[in-house]
Amino acid sequence: MTGKPCRRDAFRTLLAAAALVPGSGRAEGYKMTKKQAGYIDRKKPATLECSGCIYFIQPNDCVIVKGPVSPHGWCTYYGD
Repeated sequence: MTGKPCRRDAFRTLLAAAALVPGSGRAEGYKMTKKQAGYIDRKKPATLECSGCIYFIQPNDCVIVKGPVSPHGWCTYYGD
């Protein structure tokens, strides 16, 4: 890593900021559906899974994906 900001980091920051609404802390209206996010619901552990993602909220929520998500799930917006 060169220490320079990259597009991926800027996108993560933008998504996290868009998910926040004054007063409530989170906004369901800004979340993507599981289909839009390319979410895969897995029942057993894998190398990359929601529980290791920066957007995952224990025990089964996500900053950017609507509805409950499995800690073992994965989507195309996985961020480590």
